[in-house]
Amino acid sequence: MKMIDPMAGRVLACCQKWGMLPQGGTVLCAVSGGRDSMALLHLFSALAEAGGFRTAAAHFNHRLRPTADRDEAFVRDWCREHGIPLTRGAGDVKEFAAREGLGIEDAARKLRYAFLETAAADMGAVRIATAHHREDNAETVLLHLLRGSGLQGLGGIAPVRGKIIRPLLETSRAEIDAYIIRHGLPYVEDESNRDTRFTRNRLRLEVLPLLEDIAPGCGGRIAAAAELLRDENQHMRREVEGLLPPVEDDAVTLPVPVLRRQDEALRRRLVRTMGQRLGTELTRAQVEAVLALNSGGYLDLPENLCAIRKPRRLILKKQPPPLPPLTLCAGEQVWGPWRVTVQKGREIPPESPDTVVLRGVDGELAIAAWDGEGRLAVENGSRTIKRLFADAGIPIENRADHPALLLDGRPVAVFGAATDWAFRPRKEEVCVVITLRRSNERSRDHEKIF
Repeated sequence: MKMIDPMAGRVLACCQKWGMLPQGGTVLCAVSGGRDSMALLHLFSALAEAGGFRTAAAHFNHRLRPTADRDEAFVRDWCREHGIPLTRGAGDVKEFAAREGLGIEDAARKLRYAFLETAAADMGAVRIATAHHREDNAETVLLHLLRGSGLQGLGGIAPVRGKIIRPLLETSRAEIDAYIIRHGLPYVEDESNRDTRFTRNRLRLEVLPLLEDIAPGCGGRIAAAAELLRDENQHMRREVEGLLPPVEDDAVTLPVPVLRRQDEALRRRLVRTMGQRLGTELTRAQVEAVLALNSGGYLDLPENLCAIRKPRRLILKKQPPPLPPLTLCAGEQVWGPWRVTVQKGREIPPESPDTVVLRGVDGELAIAAWDGEGRLAVENGSRTIKRLFADAGIPIENRADHPALLLDGRPVAVFGAATDWAFRPRKEEVCVVITLRRSNERSRDHEKIF
């Protein structure tokens, strides 16, 4: 294939190396209007016919700068002039960042990629091309290094991630600048790219130039090192995938002998991958805490995840969020999977794991998931509820959502464990009997009596 531009051949070779180009499909180019994305769009438009694919463009207006509408109009007009289909979108990045507790850069990235995925699906594009180049990759590696990332982060920007492709990833910024000049391509400048209050900008404008002075060509070598680390990361991922069983019932269970046979690096990777399979990214400290669990240990983790260590099993399990407390009333009501029956009387039935008997109470009685706190007075003194659970043989993994009774917010009984001595009924005294049964029935109307 005859190339009309020296950069085109190198970009095409990168695309072929990583299997980026779809035969007969559409590539959606993310275009901000800046020099890198304009070079990408121009190059792909030129390669499309010979490469057997179609090119389209997408622009996302972040509405963060006074010139944002100017950039959108520039991309719109250029695509119209060159006959390139364009999809446009916009979002309130500041509002999204505030709502989700994110930084502006992270919020903008999330909204932008969500838009690109939707736009690609709407137009049937099989690839989404972004204009990340070699120095972008070096900046990303340095940024992750400063944050203390492991292999995943130090591998930098992946050439292919799902639908996302980075055709310019092995191309330098200088090569892109030369391409822009050769073809006389217009572009717009994002003034925020020179704001060194943003960490990435400071790396680009101050740190990398200094490193290039110290070690010329280091940007390319950092990007090359990232590729090696991505390969090593992939090898470890395959090793771990071969050791882990699939997710069952929102849990991943790893035999302890398998865990013990691995070195420390693979042990950490195993635990982190168990969390990822359940939708949670664990920090280094959280992974180490899981590995430090002894037999019988339990650890609450973010996003309703927990770790349970048995004598021969390590389990990471996704717990449903705790049920909100329910104020109890006379009669029958439904609380999550439970049918709760409340009755008054003078006969004291025998207690059982699904029945609690209290003396007549004055206040608001509620049923709630035990929150890990509190004590109950028992016959031989006072015990923490955690200790009473252990004495009753209630498995540690079942305690987080175990039903407890609260009077005006204070625990007075835990089903199957104990009832506070001060609230046990005496003979001939009016008592309240609360019974649990598993049920999926809807609540019936009931009268509040407490």
